[in-house]
Amino acid sequence: MKTSHVFLKLVIFFTSANAARILGIFPLPSFSHQIVYRMMMKELHSRGHHVVVVTTHPMRNSSLENYTEIDTSDTVPLWSKNFESSTVKDEDTHQKKFTRDLLEGTEMMCTIMYKNQTLQTILLEYSFDLVIIEWHSTPCAYGYGYFLSSPLVGISSSGAQENGHDCVGNPAHPAYIPSIFLSHTDHKTFWERVSSVWYFMWYRWLWHTTVLPRHDAIARQQFGDSMPYIGDIEKNLSLLILTLDSLSLYNRPNVPAVVDVSGLHLQIPKPLPQDLQDFLDGASEGVIYFSLGTNIRSDGMSAEKRQMFLDAFSELQQFRVLWKWEGDELPGLPSNVKLVKWLPQQDVLSHRNVKMFIYQGGLQSTEEAIQAGVPVIGIPIFADQDRIVRNMAEFGAAIFVEFNNLKKEVILDAISEIIYNRTYKENMKKLANRLSDEADNSMDRAIWWIEYVIRHKGAPHLRSAAVDLMWYQYLLLDVTASIIFVFILTSWIAYRVILFLISRIYSRVNVT
Repeated sequence: MKTSHVFLKLVIFFTSANAARILGIFPLPSFSHQIVYRMMMKELHSRGHHVVVVTTHPMRNSSLENYTEIDTSDTVPLWSKNFESSTVKDEDTHQKKFTRDLLEGTEMMCTIMYKNQTLQTILLEYSFDLVIIEWHSTPCAYGYGYFLSSPLVGISSSGAQENGHDCVGNPAHPAYIPSIFLSHTDHKTFWERVSSVWYFMWYRWLWHTTVLPRHDAIARQQFGDSMPYIGDIEKNLSLLILTLDSLSLYNRPNVPAVVDVSGLHLQIPKPLPQDLQDFLDGASEGVIYFSLGTNIRSDGMSAEKRQMFLDAFSELQQFRVLWKWEGDELPGLPSNVKLVKWLPQQDVLSHRNVKMFIYQGGLQSTEEAIQAGVPVIGIPIFADQDRIVRNMAEFGAAIFVEFNNLKKEVILDAISEIIYNRTYKENMKKLANRLSDEADNSMDRAIWWIEYVIRHKGAPHLRSAAVDLMWYQYLLLDVTASIIFVFILTSWIAYRVILFLISRIYSRVNVT
């Protein structure tokens, strides 16, 4: 976007004083995340607010007055290099390594974002009533709230990491509340609880000893040493919006500062492009839709795994297969398979002939499949995908397939089970009905709470006192240790007293 055009839009943006001025900062270059934030910011704009959006995937719609986008798409190549390949799973990446790589990768994204000249100009020249930040692995962005002296609202399109819950004092007990990066459900085995406790402590150690100090150093280069510590700014969060509906995945208690929403990006299905419409209409027996989402490239699979899918699809000539394939060609393509680099997924899933969806387990894709009532085969690759697919499978609306154990026979068996066993379809429809039966619309709920924070110029009263507890205090380890100490001390004193009394008794007996 040219600088002159940006400033022209800013003039329009700040001409009215009747609405709130909102800055949205969304640094992670994941389109599936960005589309959720885009829909929310557009809704705020449609309700009369003036918004500036820092995004890696701008719409570039100049017809929207009072809606300014700051393009940070120069961080996309960095994200692509680290996370747009299914070799992440091929290499059997340990979850802790993935978490560490993600957190380290965001440092460079923050550095690039801070160098954006248009954003720097806005910060120096204008004020905002609210700052909305993607509350996911980029604490360096907290500095904008401090610099603008504005209330902070966080939003995450994939649930909150441990620090997200901690900064508002939300319950995050590892015994039954899963981490978004672990595959556990809310009913854990003994060893899963052991793993959860270790991850609970390890993540917080990493966050407080490594991530926050590094991001604090990055932010101080922009805002100076007078800025409070990033970890302290983190605790000033007024509201945390999580696009992770607890009904679809697991139930957990939330403090008032946490607002659960779902399907913010869902829209009414639109007509398909004619070639896609013809392909789907012509599938008399049905369509298998295959996509690994926006962060995983199908053409990044190893040749061996790619061939497994080709062999499986070639044996399903009665069905048509629609495959989101990012490459230019795919040798050995069966005649019943159509490759498309980009697809309007919500519109595809709503087509009457789509019988099932093979996917990686992303949250937004899960919500779209639920809305369309299409059962799924989940092949999780990283992050929260494993847990999401396992929960969908527990509900009876999905089949979980381990990526590293893929075989042609496994693929064929899963497809056959989904298509010919109607309980998967019926369970998905039940889930769709349950999630659509809510007291208020998710978007309305999110906007109402955002405007609540604006009206009250912040909402620290929504947080719980747990925000001020250390992790060992939260787990009552200090209390437990003191009880054990008192018990041991009391037992030792009693033991010594008994020994003393016994010795006295024996001494008297010997005297007599």
